Amino acid sequence: MEWIKELPVSRDPKGATGIVSLPMDSILYIHFYEATIQVHTAAEKFYFTLGSNLSVLVDNLNNSGYQFEKTDRAQVADYRRLSRIEKTEFFQYKGYFEGTEKYVIFSESNYKRALKILRDRSE
Repeated sequence: MEWIKELPVSRDPKGATGIVSLPMDSILYIHFYEATIQVHTAAEKFYFTLGSNLSVLVDNLNNSGYQFEKTDRAQVADYRRLSRIEKTEFFQYKGYFEGTEKYVIFSESNYKRALKILRDRSE
């Protein structure tokens, strides 16, 4: 079976700039914010405008061979791209991506899961 290699996105939340194809390997994380699905790469932010259900989008991506996991209620990340996780002074957990200072916020339970994945990967 041929898996998808690109995600149709727009540079505008309402799709006014049209649709472009974003390589799946460039996606760091996906964030549901203010009723839009934001797709973040190391350098840019795009919008998935072909639907508004983050869970359905993630299920479809994971069923196509990708591994996006929840970081909190409104974000999912490609855990394979995480390089480190830090606890902040405000009891937040930030997961940083390799080659960038972009990060996602983790809930406590998802932080523990991601930390285990990072530890297992480094062994």
